[in-house]
Amino acid sequence: MEANSNYTDKSYKVSQLIMVLLTLAALAVMINFNPSVSRFLFGLPIVVSGVLGIVGTVALYKGRDEPFNEKKVIASIVNTAMVLLIITIILSNTVFRL
Repeated sequence: MEANSNYTDKSYKVSQLIMVLLTLAALAVMINFNPSVSRFLFGLPIVVSGVLGIVGTVALYKGRDEPFNEKKVIASIVNTAMVLLIITIILSNTVFRL
């Protein structure tokens, strides 16, 4: 009998969305037609990805008793990386502004 892996699937789907948002941010940097517009087209997906990374990490924590598979590994790597990135961005913008 296979255990239900709802939280892992949710976290995996969130990590897929994060990867799409990061791709959009990279495209915004490559296009760079207007610096003020590109700033928002790059920053907004990064911030949304950070928030989604936190949501995905919470879902992984709730599903910590679910079976270990490749979806869980991919989701944990992507979500943890985004949490670390958003924490780094917040710290660098607050600590170095003092």
